[in-house]
Order: sequence, then C-alpha cells, then structure tokens
Amino acid sequence: MQFQSTDVVARVTFRTSAADSADAALREFRPLADELRPLAVESWATDPGDAGEGFTVEFLLTLPAPESDDITEVLRTATAPLLERLGFDAGNLDVDAEDRDAVVWADDDAWPDAVTACGAAVVYVRIGRDPNEPKELVPEGGPLTEEEAVELFEAMKSLAGLVLVLNVEVVGLDASPARELVREQAVRLRQRFLGHGVPDASPLEEVSADGGTRQFSVAVDLGDEGPEPPAAMAAAQEALGVRGWEPVSTLSSRSGPCLTSGRQPDVPPLAGIAGMRLFAATGWVMSELAEQHRPGA
Repeated sequence: MQFQSTDVVARVTFRTSAADSADAALREFRPLADELRPLAVESWATDPGDAGEGFTVEFLLTLPAPESDDITEVLRTATAPLLERLGFDAGNLDVDAEDRDAVVWADDDAWPDAVTACGAAVVYVRIGRDPNEPKELVPEGGPLTEEEAVELFEAMKSLAGLVLVLNVEVVGLDASPARELVREQAVRLRQRFLGHGVPDASPLEEVSADGGTRQFSVAVDLGDEGPEPPAAMAAAQEALGVRGWEPVSTLSSRSGPCLTSGRQPDVPPLAGIAGMRLFAATGWVMSELAEQHRPGA
C-alpha cells in the first residue's frame, strides 16, 4: 500500500486469549474497527514461541497529523488521541526522529503478556511508510535498478533466513592466535552446514578485550533453506564438540524466538577457549537482539 511522504501510518497489535479462531478474534475487535476505521485488518494465531497463546489482530491506520518539520512533534501529536483511546501512556512513546518512527508497548517490562484494557499490546508509527516495511532496504527516488533489486532480494533473504552466531571467550592469548583459534571453530560450523570448499565469508569480530580475556563473535548465514533452529542448534553443538553443552533455552524478542546454549570447560584453561555460546534465529531476530544489547540501548 502506497502512502504520501507526510502520512503518519500506524499499526496497532491486539492480542486475545478468549477467541478460538481468527474469525472469532476479528469479531471481538469489530467494535474498535468500526470506530477507528482501519485501512486493513488482519488476524492470525499467535506463535507460542513468539508472543504467547491465542490470536493476534492488527489494524493498519493513517492518523491526522500537524504540518510541521519537527518529526518528534508530528509523531507525538498524531498519536496522542489514538494512544489515549487505546489506554496507552503517551509519555512512553519511544520516538526515533532519524528513522521517522515511534513505538509504544502496553508494558515493555511485561512483554509479551501485557495488553491495555481493550486488548492492545503495541502501536508502531511511521511517517510516509508502513511501519512493517523493512528499514533502509528500499532506496528513495523511484523504481529500483536491476542491481538494487538484486541487493534488496539478497538482503531480504538474509533477514528471513536462519543465522547461527557463535560467541567465544579466549584467555591467555594475543590477538592473532586468539583469532585463529576462533576461526577454527567458525570453519567447523561452515563445513558442517555448507560443506567443504566453501569460501570463508563468516564475519569474525573481536567485540571486547579485557586484560587477558578476549571476546569474539562470528556469524554463519544458513539462508532461508537451512534447517529448523532446533536441528541447527543440535548440529552446531555436534560440530563444535558434543559434550558439555547446557540445555538449549529460548530468548524472546519482538520479532520471534532465539535458541541459545553455552559450553564451558570443566577446568578453565590458562590459554585457550574459556567458553562458547551459540545462538540460532532468523536474521530479523538477530538484528533486533543486537540492537537491544548495543551499548546505550
């Protein structure tokens, strides 16, 4: 759906555990739909691994907005009546003026269980575009060139596909031998999933160095045709050494679940790998978790 550059576009997510079907969920929120007159309404079974049980209903709306060059003012003014009607605290609206968007949750600390009195869980707002449209993927200014289309397709595949992230803690080694030790683990992962002879394109990043301890992170993109996360996690653990892994647990993000497990040697080495942690999730989820845990977030 196309919008004008000055349109304030909102998506409101409602959750219900009372409905027993998507149609029943739509009927539950029909009075609000008649009142708010959304451009589109969708309903689906909520993913238990993502945001709980029951059904999710989502409204797509455009909001009256003031004429102003102040992005924060536009977003706060446009959303205020809607947030008041739905039972949100407008003071909790998190505005990103650079990205021209904002979000507010019924209760950020209690996500995904919290909803307002009318069942609303979250409101996303964006100026000029659907809040669900991926950020920084569609170039401004007209039709895509063939090269831009290919880049966009590859970016979408990467975000939708499964990604393995391995964090490794190394002690007692200088940067170069520590990196080689971690790269050996990355090669094991790539060979397990992508086969031998595949060029090593896994980004290896040293995320911190504190005294004699170095922290590294390496990502392996398995694409949208890779195994399901539980199978990928089991195969990755086997490739890195089957013993000593803690039980797999789940991290929640607003984009979906992330599986994780860690491994530490029984006796910490004086020099070598002191610990590893695996993560398995889609690129969307990895990006969100990285943003949540970046310094200052």
